[in-house]
Amino acid sequence: MTGRSRSVVATGRSRLAGGAGASGGLVGLVGLVGLAVLVPATGASAHDYVLSSSPEQGAVVTTELGEASVTFSDVVLDLSGTGSSNVLEVTDASGRHFEDGCSTTAGPVLSTGVALGAAGEYTMTYQAVSADGHTVSDSRSFSYQPPAGVEASAGAAERPVCDPSTSDPTDDPAVSGPDGDEPDAAATTDPAAGADATVAPETGSAAEATDQSSDVADDGDGLGLAIGLGVGIVVLALVAVVVVLATSRRRSGSDEGGDEGPDGDGEADGPADGRSTPRS
Repeated sequence: MTGRSRSVVATGRSRLAGGAGASGGLVGLVGLVGLAVLVPATGASAHDYVLSSSPEQGAVVTTELGEASVTFSDVVLDLSGTGSSNVLEVTDASGRHFEDGCSTTAGPVLSTGVALGAAGEYTMTYQAVSADGHTVSDSRSFSYQPPAGVEASAGAAERPVCDPSTSDPTDDPAVSGPDGDEPDAAATTDPAAGADATVAPETGSAAEATDQSSDVADDGDGLGLAIGLGVGIVVLALVAVVVVLATSRRRSGSDEGGDEGPDGDGEADGPADGRSTPRS
């Protein structure tokens, strides 16, 4: 192999190495872009999960229980504005309910008042709207061994409806005056007017809950679109990488073939002394 042929081979190899290095760098860049697009979208779609509960899963309760609660990994959303979008039930083995029906949320905590019945197995069943707008639900069980002298609740066959009127009437300023006396006649609200006053807020809350639900659905659609665009960008980039690699190899092959002579030594055949061959 002559000096010129060696130079051609070395040049071809350097071109191949340079093309492979550039292509490898492009592949790495495409991978990083794909991760940057997909990882935030995955994190945003993560649902809340339970950190703890009271009572805990499998616990044996030996004291009187007045409240049950579940603590999540993020804030629980109240889409309805009335607490009805989040529910916590406490039932026994026969399916009777022992919660008061007034499930409340405070940040990541969903709770309800309870009055348990006889000793035995109980199940807490929750349904809550997680911070990403999706509903999560599951159940946790515990055992109850009431202390002596505690009266067992009869429970209810159906889930109770929250009744705010069961609270202590002395805490309501409409029932008692500032000094704890009976309210004046002028301060007494007309029942019909009170009924009308309570209807409008409920209607407004329902409309607000509907709007919030629509916003959550729109956010979910936007998230899906973002994920789809990210995947599309990554696929197109990978196709571009394949095209670049194929083109580089094709060019390298044509350069090597054009520089070599018929014998593959990089020079055309002819007499060794450089003189032309006489014609016959």
